This record gives sequence, structure tokens and C-alpha cells, in this order.
Amino acid sequence: MTGTTRGAPGGPWVRGVIAVLLIGHGLIHAIGPVEMWGVADLAELTGTQSVDLGETVTTVAAVTWLVALVVLVAAGWGILARRSWWRPAAIVGVIISQLVIIVWWGDAATGTIPNLLIVIALLLTGPSPTTRTTGSDDTARLGGQASSPTATG
Repeated sequence: MTGTTRGAPGGPWVRGVIAVLLIGHGLIHAIGPVEMWGVADLAELTGTQSVDLGETVTTVAAVTWLVALVVLVAAGWGILARRSWWRPAAIVGVIISQLVIIVWWGDAATGTIPNLLIVIALLLTGPSPTTRTTGSDDTARLGGQASSPTATG
């Protein structure tokens, strides 16, 4: 099955720690929209933006908290399931996360710490050598016969 064992660093312990970090940090992103949409009133949060976005953009930004949640949790699941896409998902999740953290810096600045830990984990584990395209996927799809370009002329 293509992509099931590629890109997952280290043993189960390493994958587990990175997955807990990704999933835990992702779930924390639920706090943003929960507070903004009035589902809960968290006294510790001021709701003050470091950049005034206006009401419509603020609503979109609340949805962006949820996008970060989904992408980070998916990346955590991806590393546990040894999916090759977990690393790009983690990178995208960290970028989205940090963008919303910057907007709500007063309330969310500490979210930069897990983002940095995720980046460090990505750098330390490095991409797996098997994540590079080697043509082996093409060979498997073609029933064991590798295709080769033919010269015409």
C-alpha cells in the first residue's frame, strides 16, 4: 500500500511523542472559536487582537483556528498511522497556527512554544530517505515492470 510506512521517523516512542504534541496543540486551538462565538466565557482570555481585523474578518479568523485544529490533529494521526503526508500537514498546521497566534498574541502567545517544539521535531527527525520519489511506486503500479522513456526519431 503506497504511503503507509513512509515518512514516519524513529520508533513508536518518537512517533508517539510527536503525535501527542501535534494532537494536543491542535485540540487547544478549539479555545479560540469557543470563546469568540460565546460557547464558553473564559475569564483568562481578553479577546483582544494585536491586529484589528474588523468583525467579518474576525469571524473568518475564528474558522482559521478550527482549520489549524483539524490540520494539526490530522498530522498527529498521520504520523501514528505512518502516512507520508504527516510532515507537510504538520508544517501547514504550524504556519496556520502561528498566524492566528500572532493576531491574538495577548491571549495566545504561549502557543508559539508548541509550534517551535513541532518545528524542532520536524528538523531533528528529518525527512525519511524513502519519502523521495525513486520510481518504485511506478514499478508497483505497473505490476513489477518499470517503464522507461523511449526515444523516437
